[in-house]
Amino acid sequence: MKYLWIVAVILLSGCTVMEPHKLEYRIMPNVAIKKVDSLSCREKSLKVRRVFSSSSFLSQNMKYVENGNKEFSFTESKWARSPSGAISAALMNSINKQNIFAHVSSFKSRSRSDLILETNVEDFMQYFTKDNNSSYVRVAFSMSLIDTRKNKVLKSKQFEKELMVDTIDAKGGVKALNKALSEVLEENNKWLMDSCK
Repeated sequence: MKYLWIVAVILLSGCTVMEPHKLEYRIMPNVAIKKVDSLSCREKSLKVRRVFSSSSFLSQNMKYVENGNKEFSFTESKWARSPSGAISAALMNSINKQNIFAHVSSFKSRSRSDLILETNVEDFMQYFTKDNNSSYVRVAFSMSLIDTRKNKVLKSKQFEKELMVDTIDAKGGVKALNKALSEVLEENNKWLMDSCK
């Protein structure tokens, strides 16, 4: 009986497959707050719509591009939150802290606003060169500021940043993506301030 018990334990333990633990990385930009030059936007409210993006930015899979056009997922790393959701939150937080508008609301709010900001995430990815000896990240957004009363696009702008990574791995990519995103968000805040002049 004791022998059967040992055999059963060995057989059952052989059936379980251990998955490797995945490191979870967060999108956490560090955006510098600049002095607001114009006060004309202080009388207006802004609604920040949820960012539009391709389906690859809606999952927690951390992807990268190799050799220009081959897309893969890191096997032992993933996002703690989907890039699309994390970028939406970072954008909202960045604009709110800048104190440009009288009120900033998220896409979840039912309140009306004077202006709407629409954002399309075109790229948020780490790239490896053909020889795999170097890597860089690319962050690209297109923004549109819409007047809700006239139902008209007031301004549109394309933002793009490419940065080399310090270490050729997921960790290096995350660090560079956060830095590039910070720079894009700072440029967006300046663009919003300039739109009020």
